[in-house]
Amino acid sequence: MFALPTYGFIVLVMVLITIGTVRMLAGTLGTVPGPARTVLPADAGALTPFLILRAFASGCTALTGVEAISNGIPAFKRPEADNAGKTLIAMTTLLVTMFLGITVLARSSQVTPIEHQTVLSQIGRLVFGSGPLYSALQVMTALILLLAANTSFADFPRLAAILAKDRYLPVQLMNLGDRLVFSNGIAVLAILASVLVVVFGGQTHRLIPLYAIGVFLSFTLSQIGMV
Repeated sequence: MFALPTYGFIVLVMVLITIGTVRMLAGTLGTVPGPARTVLPADAGALTPFLILRAFASGCTALTGVEAISNGIPAFKRPEADNAGKTLIAMTTLLVTMFLGITVLARSSQVTPIEHQTVLSQIGRLVFGSGPLYSALQVMTALILLLAANTSFADFPRLAAILAKDRYLPVQLMNLGDRLVFSNGIAVLAILASVLVVVFGGQTHRLIPLYAIGVFLSFTLSQIGMV
C-alpha cells in the first residue's frame, strides 16, 4: 500500500525531469505564463544572517525523511545499521536528483509560485500537457503527501517511547497497544495535530512556517548533539 505511491511518484518525477531536460536542451520546452514579477529593491539580494537561517530552515524541511530512517532503525532487517545506511544513501541520491532536476526545469521555464497550483504541477502541465501522465503525477503527489503525513504517526510514538524509557517523557508512552504499536503516542500526536489544525483554521500557508521552525529546531539540536 505504501510502496505503490512512493515508487509511482519517483518514476513519474524522473520521467518528467528526463523529458523536460531533453526538451529544454532542444529548445522546445517553452515557458509558463505567470503573474507579473515584482521589482525588488537593489539590496534585496544581500546575504544576511536572517536569510542564511531562513535557507537552513527550508533545507531542513526538505530533509525530514532523515529522522524517519534514524528513528526506525530497529524496524530494518539485520544488519539494521547497514541497511538503514544504504536506505539513507538511496534517499539522499533521489532527493538531490529530483530537487536539482525540478529546480533547473523551473528556472528554464520561468515558473512563478502561485497560490492555487504548485510549481511541480505547473512544470508537469508544461511537459506532459493535460493528459493521463499529468493526472497520474497529481494523484501520486497527493498520495505521497498523505504518506508523508503518516510518517509522524509511525515514528513519533517510537521516538517518544525511547525517550520515555530514559524517563525524559511519561512512562505511559512506552505501553504497546493491541496492534503492537505505541498507542498512547499515536493518541497524543493525533490530539496535538487536531488542535493545531483547528487553531490555524487548516490554512497550510500558516502551518508550514510553524513546521519549518519545528524542523529547524529539532534538526539543529540533533546535529549539534552529533557534532
